[in-house]
Amino acid sequence: MKAFIHFVQRLSDILNRIAEYLLIVLVGTISILIFVQVVFRYVFNHSIYWSEEVGRYLLIWITFVGASVGFKRKAHVGIDFLYERARGAIKDYLNIIIEIFILLLSAVMLIYGIKLSIFVRFQLSPALFLPMSLPYSSIAFGGFLILSHSTNFLINDIYKIRIMEK
Repeated sequence: MKAFIHFVQRLSDILNRIAEYLLIVLVGTISILIFVQVVFRYVFNHSIYWSEEVGRYLLIWITFVGASVGFKRKAHVGIDFLYERARGAIKDYLNIIIEIFILLLSAVMLIYGIKLSIFVRFQLSPALFLPMSLPYSSIAFGGFLILSHSTNFLINDIYKIRIMEK
């Protein structure tokens, strides 16, 4: 059992590390792109026609990948006044219920993100003629990352309760 828990923990950590590096690349790229666009527009009086589209798609990817990193770090804003008043085992069981709901939501994101990406795969973006499945696949990717982190949290919470009951 401990080997499985360690495997899931390690997988979640590796996926989060990949997501963090991807975020560095995405944020760096969008920053450079916007800077170059501003320079071209105001210095050279010429606009880069595709920069807005690429910037929008990068921002979409930053949003979903960043949401998974925030979830892994437990950095999201939450309403926890009832949770903070709970004590002992009740708090542990609330954790499990919350993780199950997050697991289900991330599974919905994954499944419907894949379905949406497949549905729009032949639609092309207006400026660069990229398949629209590229920006929409960020939903499935973010859902997959959150699903892996949520599975890790859920398994750890269940193991914690089992250890405390013994």
